[in-house]
Amino acid sequence: MKKNFLLILIFGGLILAPAIFAQVSIGISPLVFEITGNPGDVIENQVKIYNPSDVTISIRMTVEDIAPTGEAGHVVVEPAETETYSIAKWTKSEPEEFVLKPKEEKWVKFTISIPENAEPGGHYGTIVAGSTQVVGGGITGAVIVPRVGTLVLLVVPGQMEESLIVKDLTAPKYSEYGPINFAIRFENEGTVHVKPKGQIVITNWLGKKVGSIPFPERNVLPEAIRKFEASWDKKWLWAGRYTATLTGSYGMNNLLLTPTVITFWAFPWKIGLVILAIIVFIILSRKRWLAAFKILIKGERVL
Repeated sequence: MKKNFLLILIFGGLILAPAIFAQVSIGISPLVFEITGNPGDVIENQVKIYNPSDVTISIRMTVEDIAPTGEAGHVVVEPAETETYSIAKWTKSEPEEFVLKPKEEKWVKFTISIPENAEPGGHYGTIVAGSTQVVGGGITGAVIVPRVGTLVLLVVPGQMEESLIVKDLTAPKYSEYGPINFAIRFENEGTVHVKPKGQIVITNWLGKKVGSIPFPERNVLPEAIRKFEASWDKKWLWAGRYTATLTGSYGMNNLLLTPTVITFWAFPWKIGLVILAIIVFIILSRKRWLAAFKILIKGERVL
């Protein structure tokens, strides 16, 4: 199956297309719709399409399925392998074709007709605006057609499974200074997208809490792994062993994440070398220091 070249950021809804001419572009707003609907419901909403360019553009609207790719929160536009998570066949846009003059905008209605037998869980797609023709503006030759889209994340209530696991929590094993950067990989084993929320609590070798950092709240699609990043912005660290514990929750029922624990070490070795050199110098020259101290206090002279 050939995949479409478009990439979408789940948390932003932005579609990226390579090598688009700067003077030819399409805007779309909002970037994400998060909707809940029951079987048999008909849901209507609107998306704004605008032309920031200095040329007239012919627009064609389509509804397409998406699939997660990689671990950065991207999805690709491609036909769904199954209809389990698809909304493309349920969704229509009106009008499907129109023309936008320079700086003009238009609201496009889309309608989602949820079947009576729709499976509970998450269903996903994108409302795509693509250019079929560019008129004027002094553009000659081949023009790469820009396409933009807004994500639709639909939840059909019922017997659905919410299951999110922390696949990995990692940080550098050793650091001289902060900040300490953490990477969290969440895997969604359920049938609906979830948005985990929580924090990483940091304790020192004595068990005392020395820091707490929240991790970003972003959607994780079913059957996807998504990498989150968080940073403990503390530059100066006492030498020793630290423990980082991730806790949090997810889903409509605020299910608890299994706590995940890692350890790491901090040691500012450059400062440590200076301190060590001072200690060695004091030890090696202690007789001279004692002699000088006696002369100062008692006026004695040690031969």
